[in-house]
Amino acid sequence: MLRVLSSLNSSWARVRPVLVLVVFGLNAHGLFAVSCKVVHHPPPSSADTAFLAGDFAKAADLYKAALAQSPGQSDPAIGLVHSLLRQQRVIDAASEVRSVIGDKPAPPELLTLRGEVELRQGEPWAAAETASASAKLDPCNPRTLFLVSRLAKLNSRNAAASKFLTSAHTLDPEDPEIRAAWMDTLPPAARIPELEAYLAAPRGDDADAVTERRVQLEQLKKLPADLQPTCTLVSKPTATEVPFSSVTGLRVGGPAWAALQVSVNTHNIQLAIDTGYNPRLPIEGVSGLLILSSTAKHLGLKPLYQLQVPGIGPQDSRGGYIAYADSIAIGGIEFHNCAVQVIDAKFAGDVDGVISMTLMSDFLVTIDYPSHKFGFGPLPALPAGKPANGLTDRYIAPEMSDCTEIYRSGSDLILPTLVNNKYPSLFLLDTSFGQTVLSPEAGHEIVGGHKNSKYEVRDTSGKVDYQFTACGVSLSFAHTTQSFNCLSTFDTSRFTRDSGMAIAGFIAQESLQSMKVHIDYRDGLIKLDPDSKRTK
Repeated sequence: MLRVLSSLNSSWARVRPVLVLVVFGLNAHGLFAVSCKVVHHPPPSSADTAFLAGDFAKAADLYKAALAQSPGQSDPAIGLVHSLLRQQRVIDAASEVRSVIGDKPAPPELLTLRGEVELRQGEPWAAAETASASAKLDPCNPRTLFLVSRLAKLNSRNAAASKFLTSAHTLDPEDPEIRAAWMDTLPPAARIPELEAYLAAPRGDDADAVTERRVQLEQLKKLPADLQPTCTLVSKPTATEVPFSSVTGLRVGGPAWAALQVSVNTHNIQLAIDTGYNPRLPIEGVSGLLILSSTAKHLGLKPLYQLQVPGIGPQDSRGGYIAYADSIAIGGIEFHNCAVQVIDAKFAGDVDGVISMTLMSDFLVTIDYPSHKFGFGPLPALPAGKPANGLTDRYIAPEMSDCTEIYRSGSDLILPTLVNNKYPSLFLLDTSFGQTVLSPEAGHEIVGGHKNSKYEVRDTSGKVDYQFTACGVSLSFAHTTQSFNCLSTFDTSRFTRDSGMAIAGFIAQESLQSMKVHIDYRDGLIKLDPDSKRTK
């Protein structure tokens, strides 16, 4: 049983996703132009060579030996921690950072290393403070600029993120992580030669990352040279409200889901609203629609290229393809020339697929569960007018001041959440999941009272070895507190990998069914209005 209470605990300040302003006071391009020098790397050591080759266990041993010979040296400590993180040994990585820094003042490069670990642990608020401290000591460190860029992007400060990433890449174009992130910002045609050069040598990626990059390259090469996928809004962006229906659950035995009637190529289909579907395709004009292959044939969607659609948790990936829809319409809003993903599968529910809110990211979206209505309207105008390159920084208009700032990774919405009033955590908002759940790591921490590396999910195949139930759990998020008799666990490792932060669970439909949910994707804001008539 679940009950909803209003709350704003004093501990909440610990998990607010606000980046330290001093970091954004830095002028990324100005710093480089005035005083920053380009990094020149020495020849790789034997530990570096093992790391670049993807042999992270060997690299960790070699870095540890080098650190034992030269205690307190930054380079072997950084290499050791990065090797542990590549193995998903996050608890061990955090322990090494504490050991090498100790009680003495830390140099900026080790502060940045600590910030990287804090971010991976799911503590971006701590990482922001650490990055700020590091930037004060050395504003030219490209790894610090890269960390700030990642934090800025998570905080919907996309214009700032782009500037800091560009500066980090200018200062250290050979850092593999910085280079990979920079490549992802390039247009498809420009990304192809960069990907080819990147994959021509080992870069310290794990096997899954290398495979993903090679698949991405193959997909980009299959795109027609004259293709212009823009997913353009062709109707006037006015406020619209449409009903949604309740359909049989997407999973056997699950609850009913909210499904919208969507017109694709002038044919009406039913798509379940799924805020947890994050397409992450290497192309432009992505709509956020995932359509069953049987329905896609009826819609006249022709394959552009084949791909594997990843599953979550125990689900295996499925075959599918990418196609372009001439038109997509919801109510009076219509888009043209949008990419859709097609999957060779069957859902248990009476739906033709799912729709994320990627398509509606420039609107204020409202999912009114009690009234079964889906609404969207214009967002507040930005104070500076239309931004350059389409990138904006979070703007909280006066009328949005009662919203909660959240993190955004792709189309994933990540809520800072306080568990049992003492564990600051990150939870994914997932409207297609029936029950609110915990990750195995978070479940064990609640039950056992401490973190345990045994429960770190290191198997990227999605198999979970440890499933159990945590009882007496309360979750505080977005100005509400919900209490649960018991919560089960579910593998969240795919979402942790996608976001680069530990995802401690899902805020699912059972937590939202009495709510009116308002989402501002552009600015990373959410507001939950409980229905007092249905709340118990």
